Amino acid sequence: MNRTLKLFALCLAFYSAAAISQTTTSQPTTPEAQVRLGNEYLEKHDYGMAMTWFRKAADQGNAAGENNVGWLYENGFGVTQNYAEALNWYHKAADAGNVQAQENLGNMYQNGLGTRQDYHEALVWYRKAADRGTVSAMTNVGWFYNKGWGVQQDYAEALKWYTIAADKGDSYAENDVGVLYERGNGVAQDYALALAWYYRAANKGLALAETNLALLYRDGHGVQQDYARAASWFRKAADQGDPKAQFYLGWLFDSGLGVQQDYNEALEWYRKAAEQNYADAENNIGWLYQKGLGVSQNSQEAIGWYRKAADQGHAGAKVNLARLLEAEAQGDKSPAAKVAATSPMLPGGIQGPRVIKDVDPEYSDAARKAMIRGTELLSLVVDDNGQPQNIKVLTPLGYGLDENAVNAVKAWRFVPGTKDGKPVPVQLMIEVSFHLYHSGIGSVDVEPNIRNETTDAYLSPIIAEAGTCWSKVTSDEKRSPGIKQGRLTVQFAISRDGHVHTVEIVSSSGDQILDGMARDCINALTFDKALPPNVERDPLVVKAAMLYNMDGLSINPSGARLLTGEKEQFYVSTGGELGQLARWSVTGTGCTGDACGTISPEGLYTAPGALPDPPFVRINAALRGANPLSASCIVMLFKKQEAASQTPTR
Repeated sequence: MNRTLKLFALCLAFYSAAAISQTTTSQPTTPEAQVRLGNEYLEKHDYGMAMTWFRKAADQGNAAGENNVGWLYENGFGVTQNYAEALNWYHKAADAGNVQAQENLGNMYQNGLGTRQDYHEALVWYRKAADRGTVSAMTNVGWFYNKGWGVQQDYAEALKWYTIAADKGDSYAENDVGVLYERGNGVAQDYALALAWYYRAANKGLALAETNLALLYRDGHGVQQDYARAASWFRKAADQGDPKAQFYLGWLFDSGLGVQQDYNEALEWYRKAAEQNYADAENNIGWLYQKGLGVSQNSQEAIGWYRKAADQGHAGAKVNLARLLEAEAQGDKSPAAKVAATSPMLPGGIQGPRVIKDVDPEYSDAARKAMIRGTELLSLVVDDNGQPQNIKVLTPLGYGLDENAVNAVKAWRFVPGTKDGKPVPVQLMIEVSFHLYHSGIGSVDVEPNIRNETTDAYLSPIIAEAGTCWSKVTSDEKRSPGIKQGRLTVQFAISRDGHVHTVEIVSSSGDQILDGMARDCINALTFDKALPPNVERDPLVVKAAMLYNMDGLSINPSGARLLTGEKEQFYVSTGGELGQLARWSVTGTGCTGDACGTISPEGLYTAPGALPDPPFVRINAALRGANPLSASCIVMLFKKQEAASQTPTR
């Protein structure tokens, strides 16, 4: 929402300054004089006396007095706040034709104060005030048509009301006309016209318009991209307390765009926005604490801020929180690879080795480009000096990841295993899990569910083109979004002739920049091949998950340990969302077919009754459809009598 509805709480009946002022020593008897005296007390913030005189006028049927009594009850000034009582007094005044009460009554119904929320009834009262020339009510009528509240959504009708109010100088209406032109709602999209309307409102000091103007300069829409001017307009709005402007001003200082990079300054503005419960700011404060940028690194502080944002439904914060909690639990600081070690059976009273230094493997460029992810199992011997020897990859992934895993483990150091207090060589197996955090397309769904090979083949080049655009725009540091990770779902339609249209965000990332870039990538698609003849749906409605700095696909749990014959439910995770539907399979180095166990189409794995040699299998999963991402994990298998003797090395 680009504006906050004006509530008109101060719609009190003031009379001409030329009128004779009543003093507190007089006892006015006419309702008009009583209202004037009530206003004098109101100016002195003596709400009790103001209520006394407004009530005297109201009891004589004076509509202005009735409206003002309602206002005092609504705000709890001089009396206990009572929305139902306020509604009653507003109704009396509005029924008598008081336009201020009509507008205030519209606000009560709009926000469900003293009554159930009723947009239709709110619009009735706003319309009454608007028809009598109340400019602010005209803007509200336009807003209701814009949002489709209590009436069929109609951008053209919204524009009509906005324009009437804007021509009378209402800055909110000027801003809203700009929003329609920026988004192309009811009019041809025109950033230059949007810029002009925002300027009209911003020059009157409207913080909403100042923020919208700054966003156009930041993104280079309708004007040459200029981060410095964006920062200037953001600051104007931020100084007025606009939380969105405070957040984006902090983001500019965080990113060093248009201003000198200053994490302390970024944190200050983020905090101002966070004081108004702005979730984006809470998420970014968490990131600064997690990384120690402008503050001392503090994971618990980061977790607290992520949780605040996540509690408001912020998608990026939910991912950040889950990832940081997992890392804290595992002592794992690497975003790219997770390493775990298990010791084999240690008969004869041998104490297993313990890791005292580990090094995270790096992702290879080839694996990153091919979006390879999964788990490798390595065997090695820890000698009596705690040095790793004879490192072998048992379940290779290729693409340079095998070599990187070996090179990392070579740098590991251990407290050696011991027998009878003396160091001895011990064989270990170590898991290395590679998770690729990138910007790309996740799951792709078709509505209704008419997925088949023809549809998938048709959509694949479309998804590939969208993915290329998405990867490019999100890797541009000048256009990077405010959140550090994000997931959103974009929906679009493809008509029979292959034209892509009706692009909308159906599940927001929580970041306006990220959402806008996703929408732009779909709108920019050049693929226009007609739908295949056997695709009867016209238009074809597609939903695609678009991920920013997130693991496209992974398998949970990622490090299962099972006894022979046991079962384990596996899930695929796409952009932080768990599901069971995938093409599941199980393979092994020392087994084939059912000897490796079986896995159902829903991901339920049943370990074999006999232990394979070597005792592990790989669980594989691939998404179905036009974007067949894949992932894998290793499952260690044990006989029941072996399970009790397995001791982790760290």
